[in-house]
Amino acid sequence: MSRGRKLIIALGLVGVAAVLAASAFVAFEANRVKQIFAANAALKEEGYYLSPFEFELLSVSYYLDHGQYLKGISRLNQIHAQMTTREGLVRIPEFSDAQEELAFFKGLQNPDTGAFYPNDDDPVVTNIGVTANMINLIEALSAEAGEPFALEYPLAFLDRIDTEEELTAMLDDASRVGWIGTVIKPAFVSAVELQDLIEQDERLGIYGFPEDWKQSYYRWFYDDQNPETGLWGPRVRKTGEMLEGGDIGDSGKIIKMFVDANGDNIRPGMPLRYSDRIFASVIAGLSKPMPEAPDRQHRWIIDQDRGFRFLTKYVWKNATPAEREAVQGLLEHFITTRFALFYLPDEGAFSLYPNAAHADLDGTSEAAGMLDYAGELSAERQAALWGSPEETIRPLGVLAAETLDENAISKLSKADDLISIRFYAEAPTEDFTATPLAIYYPRAPVVRDTVDLLVRLRLWLEATTQTMGNWGRRDAIMARISATPVTPDAVVLEAEDTAFLDALLQERGKLVAIGFDTLQVPRYRIDFETP
Repeated sequence: MSRGRKLIIALGLVGVAAVLAASAFVAFEANRVKQIFAANAALKEEGYYLSPFEFELLSVSYYLDHGQYLKGISRLNQIHAQMTTREGLVRIPEFSDAQEELAFFKGLQNPDTGAFYPNDDDPVVTNIGVTANMINLIEALSAEAGEPFALEYPLAFLDRIDTEEELTAMLDDASRVGWIGTVIKPAFVSAVELQDLIEQDERLGIYGFPEDWKQSYYRWFYDDQNPETGLWGPRVRKTGEMLEGGDIGDSGKIIKMFVDANGDNIRPGMPLRYSDRIFASVIAGLSKPMPEAPDRQHRWIIDQDRGFRFLTKYVWKNATPAEREAVQGLLEHFITTRFALFYLPDEGAFSLYPNAAHADLDGTSEAAGMLDYAGELSAERQAALWGSPEETIRPLGVLAAETLDENAISKLSKADDLISIRFYAEAPTEDFTATPLAIYYPRAPVVRDTVDLLVRLRLWLEATTQTMGNWGRRDAIMARISATPVTPDAVVLEAEDTAFLDALLQERGKLVAIGFDTLQVPRYRIDFETP
């Protein structure tokens, strides 16, 4: 064999070895990401403070996508070491009063940057989202403690973008991604959350953003909307094309800059455009199946929540009947998926990750948000989305029943579109959740009746030792679901367990039965009477 041929073979073997080594390294780091997400779930359950966690992962994404591989891998390894050894993490203590809790969370602010983010030298965009989340928390805790809102340190990190030129440069940088940014969530999402700091500044005076600066911020996003899809999102650095036509999760946040919850324009000179294309694009995105990788599952369920909220809150009034019907079908499927994979019946609450061992605050917070945008927490909102009870309920008449058994209620129990049946002493006129005497599941339940679910959620929130997840807070979730009137005394019955119902009928002489579908919209009614 010639020396040249031997050299070619040797170089080829070196190349193969390099590829194998690189593949092994990538697999090793990918496994570390899985371990980090598993540790995150366990640490939240143990009560550790983890609010910066996801934003630190955005710094990893940023560095890797900008070619700073050593820094990105180093930061990932730091996160892995901290999450798996607990070294440097802070456990949230039990508080004796609201003042003590307020002091604890205020003390987590970085004195050098003013951000609620630990790393001074990371890109400014990674500081934004977590700081906005924590300011919301401190505002709520200040109100509970009866103290005026105040931070320990000024938000000095914002000085890095305090001119319109610096702001634009940050937005351009965060929104342009390379190949890594196409597979890992880029930091663009945190740039979007700068709007939260702007709103907080207008309410609390936390920084002092100039009006021209704010208008530059809104104008940048207004001009960056994709006219073909109606969405917003990061763009490919080399071509300027919007990645996959736009991002549902990011768009669900950005649209709030331009319309209110009723879909009305709020920004003079910047009316919402491309509403028809928004609907079609979001429906297409919501139709994607759940991926298998844990980090992608996490992103998928967040995007689903943002997408449905996007449509049902901000552009619903512009939807056609066909579009509303499509959203209804997708939402029914999503709700069923969330209950099947994320709800823990023995605990009565939700996890953020599928098939988890225990429920957590972030998963429960997202599920409570789902109940809200689906219309389950408000009779008024439900009617606006799916129609008033007068429009949705099909009356099945009055039925004289000597015995209220499975045969007597078969017209309801055999309806495929019903999840649960509520029995009332009198027909409810407004809140269908406030007065049921019993809840009957005609089949083994996957999706839970709203009344049954809210009672279970409240019990779990009262019992859990968790106070705060990555973003979900126990008190905030409790406040959200407590606004809906429910009776804790309604008896919950499984299929064919009708003895209690019969006893109710014999005692009262009449009962009103109303069947509810997956979205908890009332669909059928029968009035039962004793002969």
